[in-house]
Order: sequence, then structure tokens, then C-alpha cells
Amino acid sequence: MDRKINDYYFNMFLNLIRATYLNVEKDWQNVASEVGLGYAQQHALWVLHVQDGLTLTELGNIAMWNKSTTSVLISKLEKKGLVEKRPTEVETREIRIYLTEQGGGTLYESVNTESCIRFMDLFGEYSEEELEDFLNKLHKVCNMVGKSGQSDFNRYLDVYSRNLLKK
Repeated sequence: MDRKINDYYFNMFLNLIRATYLNVEKDWQNVASEVGLGYAQQHALWVLHVQDGLTLTELGNIAMWNKSTTSVLISKLEKKGLVEKRPTEVETREIRIYLTEQGGGTLYESVNTESCIRFMDLFGEYSEEELEDFLNKLHKVCNMVGKSGQSDFNRYLDVYSRNLLKK
């Protein structure tokens, strides 16, 4: 591809992805703040809502946080009584993170506010076929630029996210 054309497409891609991410983050932060949470705390609760009982490493890989960020975040949520750490029965050195009843209630409260319902319904005017096509393309783009360390993330999207259909 010609360099000028490549630069044009890359510029469009980079800025559209960045603007999309920043706008989603801002809206998710607004939703989180309504119940006294930060954006990352809200996201951690959401991830655990989709797949409870993750390790710190799995949660960090899914949320794309480093280990120290994930550890500090979970410690803060644990102090608030929203999550708990439990050693596995098989391997006592492995700790898994679970939503507490209070954490599930806080998440439920936050995602059932009027502003969150509006935010989460941003795809309401599209057909399932259009959404599947869009999400498949977005997943492909994500895999193009995130070539390493995404096995937990991809498993979360491909397997765990289906849990939402069962709830």
C-alpha cells in the first residue's frame, strides 16, 4: 500500500479508536461515580460479574492492567467489602477473587441507573446480525494490535461472556 494512503488509514484508525475508548471510559466513569466507584473499580466488578472467581493474573490480563495495579485495585475493593479473596482448595498459594453479596448489589445498583441503562443501550437500533458483524470486526482489529498475552482476554470474550446470556 502507498505510504500516504497507509498513513491516512492509520491516522483515521488511531484517532477513531482513541476517541471511542475515551468516550466509553468517560461514560463508564460517570456510571461508576453514581455509586461511589472509580472507573477501574466498576470495570473489575463487571468482569467478576461476568466470570467470578478469577485469579489476580487472569483479571489483570482481561482488564489489561499490570499485576501491581490489579493487586492495589482488588485490595481497595476488598476493604470496601465488594470482593473477597479466597485460596483455592487444590493450590493454597493460588488466590481467586469473588464478588461479595455487597459487591454484586453495588454493581446491580450502578448498572440499573437511568444513565447506565441509556449508556448500555447504545446498540439498541442495530440488528443482532449487524452487531455480530461489527463485534467480529472489532475483535479482529483487537487481535491485530494485541498480539501477545491475550489468551485470558480472548477466553473471557469468547467463553465467559456467554454467561451473560444465561443470567
